[in-house]
Amino acid sequence: MNTLYEKILFKECNAYKNKKLIVAFSGGKDSLSILHFLVKNKDLLSISDIIACHINHQIRPDSDDDEKFAKEFCDKLNVKIYTYKIDVFDYVKKYKVSIEEAARILRYKKLYDLLNDIKYDFIVTAHHKDDLIENFFIRVFRGTPIYNLSGFNINDDVIKRPLLNINRECIEEYIDYYQLPFVVDKSNFDEKYLRNWVRNKIVKEIKSYNKGFLNNIIRLIDESKELSDYLKRKCFVEVNELKEDFIYFSKDRLLKYDEYERKFILNDILRCYFKVEKKHISSILQSLYKNHSKRVILPENYIFEKSYTNCYLYKKHYLKDFEIIKKEEEKEIILPFINKKIVFSGIYKDMQLIVRNRRNGDRFKGKKLKDIFIDKKIDLIIRDTSVIIENNGEIIWVENISENEDIKIEKIEGGYYE
Repeated sequence: MNTLYEKILFKECNAYKNKKLIVAFSGGKDSLSILHFLVKNKDLLSISDIIACHINHQIRPDSDDDEKFAKEFCDKLNVKIYTYKIDVFDYVKKYKVSIEEAARILRYKKLYDLLNDIKYDFIVTAHHKDDLIENFFIRVFRGTPIYNLSGFNINDDVIKRPLLNINRECIEEYIDYYQLPFVVDKSNFDEKYLRNWVRNKIVKEIKSYNKGFLNNIIRLIDESKELSDYLKRKCFVEVNELKEDFIYFSKDRLLKYDEYERKFILNDILRCYFKVEKKHISSILQSLYKNHSKRVILPENYIFEKSYTNCYLYKKHYLKDFEIIKKEEEKEIILPFINKKIVFSGIYKDMQLIVRNRRNGDRFKGKKLKDIFIDKKIDLIIRDTSVIIENNGEIIWVENISENEDIKIEKIEGGYYE
């Protein structure tokens, strides 16, 4: 082993034996060093296969040059590379998030999609010790709870970060020793981005004053993780993920914990789907104490709903109105947007009917449909996605209320209801 980087990393990468790896490769020093190391030591580490994935964010004018460099470098290493272009600005406009957040979300989506498509084992990223420290300060400045000051926004068993015990100087030593070319992301010097300001002002100043202080920060990060792990063991709420954008869990189970523990549980659940802020947790906690069903609007088109029995988190497209005409002799209607299929038999098979969801003012058998749902304590999202069958302007059948062997609801794979 010629450098400290290699001595440390060789131990970290022993776990990759017989594994297929996707290296997230920007072309910068960090990702270039780990890709070079893994390819160079592939046989010694008994790694089954290594490929690279470059995401062109199309943010900077020279983004295409970086993509070209990534392809050429991988060609020299004889490594297969997948490249993708993503539209960060369109995502920012659509979901009202920062450029950094949009880039992160879209980047990981592409990496996960590739992992699933080609059936590889791990995604390797080049996050290192300095990134961990920068991330700590960013979370502190944003008011992140003390139990969430460690790690990264995405923590998943398939994401591997072998450089977390290696600092930036160690990476640069490796790059210099092997005289490796790399690209420079000029946006890293733009201090309008919080991470760059933290890196160039806060961390740099600490290093110049006393590098030992950074070790104290690492210890605090470790303690934050210990607290998080403890709370996870102590406060458990089973989450049912019936679709990637639709989950639910027991309201009563959540309410059995005290306020601090509820905050932790909610934060731990929601952070898997979007960047959670204190205001989001506060709004949700307030909704829990209402006597009626309550919805809270959240980032990235998510909605939190407190209802009779459960708490739900889902994308707002589940609430869209629908109305479909079932033609005569049509045996089934498929509603893919709510993962249901309605099957008609008997006299209903030969009738022209309207299939829709509920509307304000709907009445069924002389009573307000809303009151019937409430009397039965049916959760709000279930009411809004319940199928209604109408004939000649009159409601003749309502899902979750009516019983009729000739009209049946079947779940499409991936649906969210039981």
